[in-house]
Amino acid sequence: MAKKALEGIRVIEFGLYLALPLATRLMAAMGAEVIKVETLTSLDMSWFGPIYAPGSLQLEYRPLKRNVTLDVRQPRGKEVMEELIKKSDVYMTNLGEGFLTKFGLDFKHVQSLKKDLIVLWQTGLGSVGPYGGFKAYGRLMQHACAVSTLTGSPDTLGVANISYSDYHTSIFNAMAVIGALERRRRTGKGCFIECPIYESGVVTVGPAFLDYQANKVVPERRENRHRFFAPHGAYPCKGTDRWCTIAVTNEAEWKAFCKVIGNPAWTKSPKFASAADRVKNAKEMDGLIEGWTLDYDAYEVMKKMQKAGVSSGIVAKGEDLDRSPHLKSHGFYYETEFYSANFEKPGIEWPVAGTTVTWKEPVYMSDTPCMFGPMHKVGQDNDYVYGKLLGMSKAEIKKLTEEGVFK
Repeated sequence: MAKKALEGIRVIEFGLYLALPLATRLMAAMGAEVIKVETLTSLDMSWFGPIYAPGSLQLEYRPLKRNVTLDVRQPRGKEVMEELIKKSDVYMTNLGEGFLTKFGLDFKHVQSLKKDLIVLWQTGLGSVGPYGGFKAYGRLMQHACAVSTLTGSPDTLGVANISYSDYHTSIFNAMAVIGALERRRRTGKGCFIECPIYESGVVTVGPAFLDYQANKVVPERRENRHRFFAPHGAYPCKGTDRWCTIAVTNEAEWKAFCKVIGNPAWTKSPKFASAADRVKNAKEMDGLIEGWTLDYDAYEVMKKMQKAGVSSGIVAKGEDLDRSPHLKSHGFYYETEFYSANFEKPGIEWPVAGTTVTWKEPVYMSDTPCMFGPMHKVGQDNDYVYGKLLGMSKAEIKKLTEEGVFK
């Protein structure tokens, strides 16, 4: 088999939570050797999620990565980190500048360790400007970047119950590093990259942002309705909390839609004669459409509309994604084990907490396909990294472990 896309590239991940680890997960899937550096004395708190299966959340961030324990707050730990960085191509962190500087790992110093090193610092709001240095998290950034003002009803904000901005920030992180690696291949030079979660979120509201810049139009929260098209929304279907979306964007689709629902008399009313009329009377029309959709399963509605050439799709729940024959046909899911964190014991002694299904990267490369593999326990690769890569003796590794440097 051909080499993996990023084979031969070594990445040091020194960070926590979501956006940064998701970026390095993608790079590991593409063949990079990612070494996650952490310490049991200050462990990533996302080990406790989700509440119904603590530890399984880590399956989203850790597959294929090597893992070492290292306390850089100790002088010898900082020295070991420096040696590790010297043997790597990329250093990625989302820790605060104050912490890094306090323990001698400020960016100017880190860059001096290796002339062609690529350094990525993922921040919340950036290091400069009025908000420079402020703490920020993905869940908060959907409000700061205005996504939440575009969703929901006129009276209520629509909020995604996930760290929304983290997921696209991770892609920008990975893309920036891959671009820097290509530049280094051509010039031999490293670089420093900063990628803020805030701005990664702002770019996802592009059309609304542009509309205000050009026209001074403040976006409305219209639930699922469209400014120019109707019907356009999510409609309740047979069953508990089952919904299907329908979007009609032209007259041909309107006629096809009417035919699917049996051309009831109301579809010929002057209230719904044109697109403008339908938008004006969308609320009344939605109620009439619900009278039809409630008699059918969401999948039935989708199939009927799709067959007629009308855009439609179910509003999926977790069970729909789990059972999806489409996702399964892509080999999207992978069954693997996860671990139960116990801070009183070394990570390599943590027990298997269970087996669950997780996802693979939605990237399909013909000659160098992405990989998926089990996640490593915290500290599982200490012997390999400190022994093989850094050339330490077993006695020295044991000594530093006992002293708490490798904890």
